[in-house]
Amino acid sequence: MPHDNPTDAANLRSGVLVSTLSIAWTVAASTVSIVAGVGAGNLVLVSFGCTGLLDAAGSIALVVHFRHALKHETFSQRHERVAFLVVTGGLLVVASATAADSLVRLVSGTHGRQTVAGVVVAAASIVVLALLARRKIELGRGIPSQALVADGLLSTTGAVLAAVTVLGTLVSATLWWADPVAALVVATGALAGALVLVRS
Repeated sequence: MPHDNPTDAANLRSGVLVSTLSIAWTVAASTVSIVAGVGAGNLVLVSFGCTGLLDAAGSIALVVHFRHALKHETFSQRHERVAFLVVTGGLLVVASATAADSLVRLVSGTHGRQTVAGVVVAAASIVVLALLARRKIELGRGIPSQALVADGLLSTTGAVLAAVTVLGTLVSATLWWADPVAALVVATGALAGALVLVRS
C-alpha cells in the first residue's frame, strides 16, 4: 500500500510511536511482575508478566513493519503477517502453559504470597494498557493494519487481565486457591483473545 497521502505517512509514524511506548511500558511492567511473581510464588503475576512480554514482542514487530513501510513507501504484507503471528502465536503458548500450571496448583494445593510491587504495577497497567489499546485500534483502522488492531485487542486483554491479577493477588491472602484460579482466568482470557484475533 503506497502512502502518497501525507495522512497515511502520519498514521504510520503514529503507529511507530504508540508501539514504541507500548514496548517501554510492557517490558518494564512485565519485568517487575515476573520478578515479583517468581519471588512470591505468585502464578497470576508471572502469567500477567509473560502476556505483557508478548505484547512487547508484537509491538517490536510492528515498529519494524511500519518503519519499513515509511522507508520504502510500500506496505509489506509479509511484515504484517509476521507481526500478527508473533502476537497470536505467543499468546496461545503462554495461555496454554499458564492454564496447565494453574490446574496443577489447584490439584496439589500449591499457593503463593502477596507482593505489593506486583499489585501496584498491575493496577497501573489497567489504565496504561487501556489507553494504549484504544490508540492502537484507532490507528490500526486508519492505516489500515490488522496486525495493529490485533495488538490493540491484545492490550485490551492485558488491561482486563491486569484487573483480574490485582483482584486475585489481593484475595489470595485469605483464600489460597485464589491465585491459581485467577491465573486460570488470565489464561482463559488470553486464549479467548488469541482466538478472537485468529478469527478476525
